[in-house]
Order: sequence, then C-alpha cells, then structure tokens
Amino acid sequence: MRKLLSCVLMMTLLLAGCQAVSAGETPEEAALAVREEYQALAGWSAVVDVSVCYSEEVYDFTLDVQWRRDGESVLTVTSPDLLSGITARIAQGETVLEYDGAGVSLGLLDGAGLTPVSTVTGIMAQIEKGYMAKCAWAGEGDCYLQIAFQDPEQEDGAGTRFLLTFDRSSHVLLSAEVSVEGETVLTAELTDFTVEMTQDDTGDGTNMG
Repeated sequence: MRKLLSCVLMMTLLLAGCQAVSAGETPEEAALAVREEYQALAGWSAVVDVSVCYSEEVYDFTLDVQWRRDGESVLTVTSPDLLSGITARIAQGETVLEYDGAGVSLGLLDGAGLTPVSTVTGIMAQIEKGYMAKCAWAGEGDCYLQIAFQDPEQEDGAGTRFLLTFDRSSHVLLSAEVSVEGETVLTAELTDFTVEMTQDDTGDGTNMG
C-alpha cells in the first residue's frame, strides 16, 4: 500500500477529444451551471482512486462510491487487498463515518477533521455551496473546467483548498486535489461516473464518464 510517489495530480484523458461547447461561455458561467446540475442530482456512483500524501509517503487505495442525497452514502474499499471490503457509511447532515469491519486510520488531513475517506463526500458539499475562489479552463484545447474552492476569509494558499476538474462539455467530475496550507495532501481520480437524477428530471442511471 505504501509507495514513494510524487504527490502531483496527474490528469488522465478520458475522452478521445473535445465535444462542442457553448460559444463565448466563461468559466464562471460554466461553474454556476455545474453547481445547478449537481444540486439537482439524487445521487451518483463512481470508482475513485485516492492517493493520500504524508510528507514523502503516499498511501493509495480505491473506493467504490455510492453517494446519495437522501439516506446513506456508502464507500467501499476495493483495493488494496488488505483493506478490500471495508465499508464506510455516512448519512446526509452527519459528519461521523461508521465503518463495517476494521477501521481505516490514515489520520487527519487538516485541523477541521477532514479525513481521506470523508473527503470524497465532502467534495459534494464544495460543489453545492463552497466558495468558488477561481474558475478557469484547463487542458489541451480547454477541454476541462477547473474550480478552486476555499474559505473566502483565508488568503490564497492558506487553509484547506479543493481543486476540482470537470469535463467541459459533459460536466463529469474527473478529479480532485486537496491542499492544506499550500501542500497537496490528497488527489483523487474518478471513473465510471454515473448519475441518478431526481424524479422531476430525466437521465436516471446516465453514465457520464
């Protein structure tokens, strides 16, 4: 599980090329559209590859994530084999994770109680109501939308910062990077991203990635 790797976020090109995007759309307009779309979701599921960076050590694990707006969100470790099958359950509005089986203790990432596992569900809180400090196009051909979230009362590079990357055209969440006091502490790559819409919308079970 322990690997001596760089903590630099590596973007993986999931699509063969850029699809058509709205002409003249600004990153800020796209970010607001992403927020509106994700606020309308009943749930989503994805495979999330997580790297937790502690100084020169990196701990890698893979989660099967079932996020739900109502009821429990379930996160199951699928690798490495030593931790496979451990499941964390968290209800909306709660901050305490309950585990099935042995606990996963990798320590805290910041002074506010953020953990490697709770970061995955915490990403949704940032998308829905976090302060958007910066929005920008990224990648070759500006195929990606990057949104940086942080406390507006903190100076740039201070506190906890989430950098989320979305596909520009489909708004699929592709990756996340969490930094604390300017140092990267966690990166996550998402694949097989599938959304469940509310009953008022269409697209249940749509595979966005």
